[in-house]
Amino acid sequence: MFKHLKTAAGILGCLSVCTLLLWGCSQSEAPVSSAKPAGETGASTPAFKPGVPESKQLAALDPVAEAARLQKIMERKRAKPKKSFDKPREAQIFFAEKRAPVGETAIPVQRYVTAMEAMRDMPLFSTRDNALVPAADRRAYDARGGAALGNWTGVGPGNVGGRIRSMVIDPATPATMYIGGVAGGVWKTTNAGTTWTPLTDLLSNLAVCSMAMDPKNSSIIYAGTGEGYYNVDAVRGAGIFKTTNAGTNWTQLASTANEDFYYVNKVVVSPNDSTRLYAATRKGVAVSTDTGASWTLKLDAANVSGCTDLVVRTDVTSADTLVASCGTYLTAPTQAAIHRSTDNGQTWTSVHTQTNMDRTSLAIAKSDQSILYALVSSNAPGNWNNGLLTVLKSVNGGASWVAVYTNLGAKVLENMLLTNVCSAFCAQCEASDTYANQGWYDNVIAVDPINPNIVWTGGIDLFRSDNGGVSWGLASVWWANTSLAAYNHADHHVLVFHPNYNGDTNKTLYNGNDGGLFRTDNARADTTTQTCSDTASKVPWVSLNNGLGITQYYYGAVYPGGGTFFGGAQDNGTTRGSIAGGANAWATLLGGDGGGVAVNPQNTNTLYGEYTNLSLQRSINGGTAFAQATTGITEASANFAFIAPFTMDPNNPANLWIGGKTLWRTTNGADAWTQASTALAGNGTVSAIAVAPGNSNLVAVGTNNGSVFVSTTALSATAATVWSSTSPVAGQIASLAFDPGNSSILYATCSNFGQPHVLKSSNRGATWTTITGTGSTALPDIPTFALVVDPNFRNRLYVGTDLGVFASLDGGASWAVENSGFANVITESLRVEPVSKRLYAFTHGRGVWYVPLPAKAASGPAADLLLLKQ
Repeated sequence: MFKHLKTAAGILGCLSVCTLLLWGCSQSEAPVSSAKPAGETGASTPAFKPGVPESKQLAALDPVAEAARLQKIMERKRAKPKKSFDKPREAQIFFAEKRAPVGETAIPVQRYVTAMEAMRDMPLFSTRDNALVPAADRRAYDARGGAALGNWTGVGPGNVGGRIRSMVIDPATPATMYIGGVAGGVWKTTNAGTTWTPLTDLLSNLAVCSMAMDPKNSSIIYAGTGEGYYNVDAVRGAGIFKTTNAGTNWTQLASTANEDFYYVNKVVVSPNDSTRLYAATRKGVAVSTDTGASWTLKLDAANVSGCTDLVVRTDVTSADTLVASCGTYLTAPTQAAIHRSTDNGQTWTSVHTQTNMDRTSLAIAKSDQSILYALVSSNAPGNWNNGLLTVLKSVNGGASWVAVYTNLGAKVLENMLLTNVCSAFCAQCEASDTYANQGWYDNVIAVDPINPNIVWTGGIDLFRSDNGGVSWGLASVWWANTSLAAYNHADHHVLVFHPNYNGDTNKTLYNGNDGGLFRTDNARADTTTQTCSDTASKVPWVSLNNGLGITQYYYGAVYPGGGTFFGGAQDNGTTRGSIAGGANAWATLLGGDGGGVAVNPQNTNTLYGEYTNLSLQRSINGGTAFAQATTGITEASANFAFIAPFTMDPNNPANLWIGGKTLWRTTNGADAWTQASTALAGNGTVSAIAVAPGNSNLVAVGTNNGSVFVSTTALSATAATVWSSTSPVAGQIASLAFDPGNSSILYATCSNFGQPHVLKSSNRGATWTTITGTGSTALPDIPTFALVVDPNFRNRLYVGTDLGVFASLDGGASWAVENSGFANVITESLRVEPVSKRLYAFTHGRGVWYVPLPAKAASGPAADLLLLKQ
């Protein structure tokens, strides 16, 4: 999640960024002679004055050497895209606020299952074929296999990845592997990651966060949904899904379709009896003795936010011996604990707890299963909150634990197992360091299958101990140039050794993180204790994101002609791809949590992107470098949405609009901004903006509390201008769109459950009508986001929802499912590219897709539509 910002502006980028404490500072830019943490070796360093940046003092000591160092920095910056901090907790809050029923914080996940049932009886529409299967014929059509409808085309990215929290490997055929994307579902490879295939695109929930393979039958796999690692009601799951044919078909375990299984952090199959299952959830540990038909909560941990990890010994055959860690994101003095069961999970004993103990991950040494390790985060206030507390070891099967390494509060590398190493040692760029800890979010531990003294941990970076946890070395470098072997994406969640790992001819280790899946073929290579080099670690990593399309986009934009596109994604910044380059050739333009994007169609060297809140960036050289583009905006950044919408005027690309609790306008391409409204009524925050095609003075703005503001003189509006408004819904206005041929017609969508999801105004927002259909042609009650109008058939509407894309062929009177070859995936951004006449979907979990829009024939639209009946 943490990503580091690099600009092409030279050393000022590092100095200004570190001063703001918003972005990290790469140790690759540190002077060779800078002070090293305890445990490092090297030449003695000059005495630096406290409070004065070392770069300035080095310049005075040796101007020639310092000039050479700055030149090297600039070369690195030009070669390497920007990166910045992600904000996982804020992202999840933002996600939930857009979806939860008004006045509530919890997402009613069972409504997705209800919506899926409704979708099975809805009409099915194929844009590519301009063909409709009516609702009355849908069930019969599906039962007979249907005709081959024209599909959407996926264009990647296949090399960017997305957050992975689970992975299983078939031990009999190790080239067959499965991963779980937290918003992209289950994916399978049969060639060790050379290519990947999605398996669960049409499930009601794609938030796969844990998986387990039956040790006696590798065709049976369980997938647990929902991320339960923080105290925020956000990305919920829908229980546990099961396949008995290696992923070809999946069914939801009906017994888990309830709130007890909204967050399934770990699934375990008994090594002794395949009918016995265990699940660590937000409630605790549940046990099933009938292959998931029913469950009983045996370890109640709801008071500490449930259990986050669960392991089972495979060398004990009398009864399953399990160890669970329970408690996460707690406030002191409440503390987490480790529990143990030796009777198939029926009874549990608390075997370890200590002051400030928080989220804890567990690992068993395969070669000697009496040895276990635990990586413990801290809830103590101060620098180490959510950072490392201790590493524990048990030599008696988890019955008792001792500390093998404890964080005593010194700023040394070994204390950074759950901290951003880069920002912690940033003193050469600023007067103070940043302790950026994420033990609540990325926290994983694993033991070498052959040597129980070799232990791996994953936080923001990877570490390895070769002496049973007593000391640690850095084994990956997220801030390294991506072309270097030591580079691995930040924020690690899963470590899995190859089934044939022997420490000699096979030393393969797989790692799932926020950037997808990586592999090292030398897990025994040298680590490093240095923080000032991005090449010192000799552990080589290679990306396996070969067509692994699980990137989570918020927004997207398309270049004129439709051949190139880019978007802002959670975890993976702003990335750009092209049809000519292919799915595996996308490039990163900006890091952090990517947001809104825009391209000037008259000069495609001018691009816009953003991070979180008020952070708009502009490039005038096609994305090679970006600079801040918020001059003149005096409103606090916190007033803007986590991912703040901004809009480029379709009539004049020099005009852009953005807003927090007031509206801001630029008419010079973001050289400077002017306030264009008073505070919005009801203290709402801008959530959607639209400019009417053909009329730059007609602008509509939606807010997160259901209001729509409209001005017909928007270009002359000032800080004293009060915009006219209505409140058609109580929830969040997720998008606004003018009819491209009649600017009096304005459409709005609302994303919150329980609200009208699509509305139409024929008088520029003065009055509104709900247009979600009725009966079997009604749009289900699901979060609804982007709306676009087909310019050839202006009565034809498309909306992106949490379950993919829907289409209306009659102006909203009825709706059809438009998922021909398309996933039931969150789709928050749709774009029509007028030159290529394509509809693009930027999904939150399955990358980018497009489909050609039907051409309008002289005979009219009715004659062009093909009705498919049974």
